[in-house]
Amino acid sequence: MKDLFIAAMVLLASAQSFAQDRGLEVFSRNCMVCHQEKGEGMPGFAPKLAGTLVNRSKTEAGRRYFAQLVVSGMMGPIISGGEKFNAAMPSFSTLSNEDIVAVLGYVLGELNGASNEAHVTAEDVSAARRQVMSPVMVHRLRDR
Repeated sequence: MKDLFIAAMVLLASAQSFAQDRGLEVFSRNCMVCHQEKGEGMPGFAPKLAGTLVNRSKTEAGRRYFAQLVVSGMMGPIISGGEKFNAAMPSFSTLSNEDIVAVLGYVLGELNGASNEAHVTAEDVSAARRQVMSPVMVHRLRDR
């Protein structure tokens, strides 16, 4: 029984490591150009992601917002970390559900320290795809 438990823990750790690696890879290909390598953002252009999203990730509405944000993009002025931004984030709807879950898991987990319970799920992403929203409509979700 002990050997089975150890094997299960090793498998779980391996799966978590794979998900983190995949999330980092998707982040590097799609997000890093604006939000920078460690999610520190670009002043006046792209908001900081690191250390800024954990509170929103703790709510179901917040996790749905993150899924919709990646699927649909966002346009409109925001204030993040006390700084104003007014650029548009493009839609990444061409990413697979698995890639969106992985990249949001990386951003929320690695860059924000959110627990696994505060991560976006494949169901959240599927729901975002079913709810077609313009980038302006996603901006309105941010204010809720």
